[in-house]
Amino acid sequence: DFTGKTVFITGGSRGIGIVICEEFFRVNATVICRSRDEMNLQDADSVEKYLNHYGNNEPDILIFCAAINPKNNIEDISIQDVQDSYQVSVISSIQIIQKFIESMKNKQKGQIIFISSLYAIVAKEGRISYATSKNAITGLTKTLALELAPYSICVNAVAPGYVLTDMTHKNLTEDEIIKIKNDIPTGKFQEP
Repeated sequence: DFTGKTVFITGGSRGIGIVICEEFFRVNATVICRSRDEMNLQDADSVEKYLNHYGNNEPDILIFCAAINPKNNIEDISIQDVQDSYQVSVISSIQIIQKFIESMKNKQKGQIIFISSLYAIVAKEGRISYATSKNAITGLTKTLALELAPYSICVNAVAPGYVLTDMTHKNLTEDEIIKIKNDIPTGKFQEP
């Protein structure tokens, strides 16, 4: 029962994020998940503007699920794609943590959870922006875990394998999905 607990989540409009939101609603948490119109994670100024006008409901749990996955090889990827991936996954997360960390430190408790990826562990061609941003999340997680442990704030990352989401369908052909399924020991993708 999470009555009285507030969860702030990014990327909660689809895929893994929407299921996380639904589960927290089910256990009576107050869930804060803003639309892109309210807080565009791809724009640092938009994030800052939203946070500057945020009310007094200080989160107990921060979950960072948002990501973008532009698919290009090194010859074709734009620097803007790389910057956008880092802004959505890494920089916006840091902005949000900076906003709420004093409250968590004062309470001497809290949880910060990053949804990372299999691509932080293994590689696949054409995933430069996504894989490097998820590797950055690994470094951020480890560093924050050490910095915040004295305040009883738990920091972790979950690195799912292949999950059948809109992003997966966008970035893989049906033939690629079948090939990956054949490489997975269970023979199936995870569901969000």
